[in-house]
Amino acid sequence: MTVPAPIGPPEVLAAPDASFRLREHPDALSPLEVCAALGIPLERTVKTLAFVTPEDGLLLAALPGHARLRYGALARAAGIRRGDLSPADAGRPARAGMQPGGVCPVSADQAAVVVFGESVSGLGRVHCGSVRPDSSIEIEAAELMAAIPTAATAPIACLPADEPA
Repeated sequence: MTVPAPIGPPEVLAAPDASFRLREHPDALSPLEVCAALGIPLERTVKTLAFVTPEDGLLLAALPGHARLRYGALARAAGIRRGDLSPADAGRPARAGMQPGGVCPVSADQAAVVVFGESVSGLGRVHCGSVRPDSSIEIEAAELMAAIPTAATAPIACLPADEPA
């Protein structure tokens, strides 16, 4: 039996008013290697971290590439207890069509809960995962966020300037 390939971000973002570019690069081993390959600063990236809810739901946290995640704030935004927040193994995002190194906030899993860090909206043109480790999506942050109308926005990111000295 052949299973159809899930619709990935490039197809989802192909809305008439979305303006994005798919940028190819060597398979991602680290965000800094992707930045070096594309010639962009880490501050112009959106990283997406994948978690699993107690009901095996996919929870995606999208925040600036140079930020740290505030786990408690993510759990509150997703409506779950902090203790119920579990990092996803590679298998859970794979069921949504994402390969390791290519996790993206735009998911083929329509039930996925997506939470953007509130600072993402002000980043301008950004790069994020494309579901594959060998390419990234270049897009305006506002357009990326608009592609997921059900996404929440919350203070889930701790930026370097926010950290205590």
